[in-house]
Amino acid sequence: MALRLNPVRWALVLLVVGLAAIAVVVALSWPEGTAEGALTEATVTTPAPCSGPEAFDRVAYDLDGTRHEAKLDGCGHSENEVVRVIVRAGATADTLLQSASTVPDDTVPLAGRLSGMLVCLSGLAGGLYAYLLIRRSTTPLPTPLPALIPRNGVTP
Repeated sequence: MALRLNPVRWALVLLVVGLAAIAVVVALSWPEGTAEGALTEATVTTPAPCSGPEAFDRVAYDLDGTRHEAKLDGCGHSENEVVRVIVRAGATADTLLQSASTVPDDTVPLAGRLSGMLVCLSGLAGGLYAYLLIRRSTTPLPTPLPALIPRNGVTP
């Protein structure tokens, strides 16, 4: 049996579907946020213990054929340990470099957006299904005849 809707309800259903489609297009075409800077390997020159206020290792890295030194946003590395860092534009010796392992991986942003949209759409579909189940039966269930109800386990 088909569900008959009046034109206003059809318009609301089409509005919700249209808004969901627009949300999918916007979420998938939104510009990706990437970490600005160069990914390079750095060698720990002066390790720092993790206790204390200045718990930053000093690292040396090569960028564009020039050797640079900077502080690493991390501590407890051993001397001559190689770590991957992100060097932002205009980095100086006092710049705090960020370890590449702490930066979100931007290789699959589309997959994250798509999975988020699918979760939202599945929630919408689940809510619509629950609404349809609630609205499905508006007629009360038939009640049994009193003569057919057993009394004290004895049928008449």
